[in-house]
Amino acid sequence: MSLNFLEFEKPIAELEAKIEALRDVSRHGGDSAIDLDKEIEQLEKKSLELKKENL
Repeated sequence: MSLNFLEFEKPIAELEAKIEALRDVSRHGGDSAIDLDKEIEQLEKKSLELKKENL
């Protein structure tokens, strides 16, 4: 499936993809899950900030 994004949406889409990938690793990762949770939280905040900037 090919998704088309507006220029300002690309960084948001990339962050969302990275967040989802980290969630997958976190679910199956064991000890590193805590560190990934922090990284996911930071990326989610950044994604929200980008969305707010582009409203």
